[in-house]
Amino acid sequence: MASAEQIIDEHFGMVGKESAEKIAKERSDAQMPRQQDSKSQGSITVGQIIDGKVRVEMLADLEEVVYRVYNRKEIRINGEEVVIRVIVLGSQGENARAILFKEKADIANSLPIERGDRLLLKDFLVKRGYNGLELASMDRSTVSRISSGNTGINDFGMIQGREIDLVGRIVSIGPVKHSIFSIGRDNDSCSFEITDGARKLRVSVVGNAVQDIAQAHPGDCVKVEFGQVRENDIYVNEGSRILVGETLNGRTMGRSGP
Repeated sequence: MASAEQIIDEHFGMVGKESAEKIAKERSDAQMPRQQDSKSQGSITVGQIIDGKVRVEMLADLEEVVYRVYNRKEIRINGEEVVIRVIVLGSQGENARAILFKEKADIANSLPIERGDRLLLKDFLVKRGYNGLELASMDRSTVSRISSGNTGINDFGMIQGREIDLVGRIVSIGPVKHSIFSIGRDNDSCSFEITDGARKLRVSVVGNAVQDIAQAHPGDCVKVEFGQVRENDIYVNEGSRILVGETLNGRTMGRSGP
């Protein structure tokens, strides 16, 4: 398990000891759910999860709208490198996390899952996280999309505010830059240009989302969720999400990629 000091190093000294201890505990708590023959308590709601009015270590079903999809990442659990992806369901003020483990983490891109979609999660395990109850996928868990939210503007002239969901077509992609810091931490970054058909816009990317763009091509459709608006360009970090697709028919169509 990573220590608080290691967490501070990973974040370049930008987090305090208390926050680092919370992150370390979260990683410790993010253990793979036991693949037991758990009984199901049927359908539950986000409100019940927040209030703790659901039974822990039992399976449950949840139908809810997607508020946020995080990039997939690798963490070490019991000495094993495991791919996970966190999906936040509900709204900004009332939501719950669902953690997708291993091959389930790829569903977000292959289905695909986008902000505003209504999902049905079946046979997810209710478990305790460091910040309350959450859901975790099991081998038998399934995820299906009931309806599409179709968030994301495709007219760059309508960009306003600090955060935005944006859909465009890739014009060009710059090289991936790999940086190594003195503390041993490395980081990837790149930039690409997109168009709405009339205007062009530069998007700067750092972190895990670089892997998605590295596998994209000019002409592909791309959607940015929770992009940060910075003057004349968009900034994508670990709090943002990129989905690469092949069409612009109302929503992007998922394609292979992390």
